[in-house]
Amino acid sequence: MRELLVPLARIMHEVQKERGCVILFLCSNCAMDNDGIHQKFLETNHAVEALTVKLPGWRKNGRLGLNLWDKVEHLISDINELSKHRDLVLEKEVSATTSISLYSHKIIGPIIDLMIDVALKDPQHNSANVSAFSNFLYLKERIGRERALGVRGLVSDAFSNDEFIENYRFLIAEQDSYKDTFMALANEAQRLCYDRYMDDYSVKRIDEMHKLLREDKMGEGYAISATDWYELATQKIDLMHKVEIDLVGTLIKDETEKPTDDNSENEDRLYVGMNSFSKKQQDFIQTLPLFNGLSDWTLADLFRNASIGSYKKGKLLFLEGELPNRLYIILEGWVKLYKGNSSGDETIVQMLTSGDMIAESAVFLNAPFPISAQVAKNAQILTLPSPIIRENIKTNNELAINVLTAMSVHSQLLIQGLENIRLKSATERVGWFLLKLLLEQGRVPDMVELPYDKSLIASYLDMKPETFSRTLKKFKQKGFEIRKDAVILPKVKALCGFCDSDVAPACSMHGTPDCPNPDCISSEEIVLYD
Repeated sequence: MRELLVPLARIMHEVQKERGCVILFLCSNCAMDNDGIHQKFLETNHAVEALTVKLPGWRKNGRLGLNLWDKVEHLISDINELSKHRDLVLEKEVSATTSISLYSHKIIGPIIDLMIDVALKDPQHNSANVSAFSNFLYLKERIGRERALGVRGLVSDAFSNDEFIENYRFLIAEQDSYKDTFMALANEAQRLCYDRYMDDYSVKRIDEMHKLLREDKMGEGYAISATDWYELATQKIDLMHKVEIDLVGTLIKDETEKPTDDNSENEDRLYVGMNSFSKKQQDFIQTLPLFNGLSDWTLADLFRNASIGSYKKGKLLFLEGELPNRLYIILEGWVKLYKGNSSGDETIVQMLTSGDMIAESAVFLNAPFPISAQVAKNAQILTLPSPIIRENIKTNNELAINVLTAMSVHSQLLIQGLENIRLKSATERVGWFLLKLLLEQGRVPDMVELPYDKSLIASYLDMKPETFSRTLKKFKQKGFEIRKDAVILPKVKALCGFCDSDVAPACSMHGTPDCPNPDCISSEEIVLYD
């Protein structure tokens, strides 16, 4: 569907440019006059008209499915509604912050979703190539936001404000994340598209400014006028638009491509479509509650665009505030969900492992991620495009019920976990955590494998690393053997004193005469049952 993707890309590019012009017009009295902003509005309208004139013919010939047709019409209607906002802009009766938000979330975000949906629905397209393309779209949008935010910051001298600088750095971190993901997923042709245009002065100059910003050298990096910054950022984004158009031609499947034979554990891998997944992966996926009871047709539609990727420890999956473009489900490994603050401190909200969905509520609600996610131990993660998931939820009652059930269970487990961590003493927290791991692992009755770094465990249990170390020493004094990545119990039932009503259902002894702690009474004392 190149004939639809290209005009959509042009519309998005013009709306992004209009957003930048509007911020320049609102923030500066001389950098952009009324004639200039009127001209920009006309250029956006021309891009929309170029698509609109083609739609009747496409509809008559059945070139667009009903669902896509509705989305395109809705998008054009929303863009036409911009006329009200433009009137406020010309009268300078609207703020720059409101304008950035409206253009970003009301218009540009839905265009990106529509472009991804169009690309995924084309049977001639390779899903892995579409995944790379989608990450590039999000990368370009984050750079477009930087153009607008930079203009506002330079005009208002906000680069001396710590909160503004932190938000700006966050935007740069988002760009780095999307660029890394694009490069990891892109095939050779897609990387060539990027390299062909991005070896330019504007790109290198902005990269250098980012470097100085990271090093707290704002005075050196951003000694530039708002107008010059706008022109510099626009040069870069115009080049990215050329990449964007060229990438459309790389989405077609290459039948000559063969799977790699490289089995290196350290190599990032990507498998696309259910047929490329191993038998073990397929069997595990079909046991997940989200897919329970779904018809073969629904599963085929969902997994046609699904992929499984191998992610190294430390890989950032997404940052707080990003709009979700994929649903993540962990097959192996561990992922931490955390909140960060301006001083760089982290609070771990949850640790997730096999079978867990990651911040799924944001995906289902099409809302920004409320937390950040990072791989804590090498992981294999199943991902599905957000637009496909949301579309199926609207039309499939079974999937909708599964989603509600999964979200309810996840919410309940999160509340239980927070209660256990916050209301217990340090010894009780560590004992409860070790017992929970022991029951989940179930391989060796007297050994607990520590799934990730001890410093991460301490943070998850809401205690300082030194407190965690002192607590482990108490266990050691009671006969526990503390290793780097495991804890050996002195007796099989040594942790039963830390059992509670949340953990008990997972224990095979619960409710039997063999249970040494039938009332699930937790004590700070380490009780070694016979």
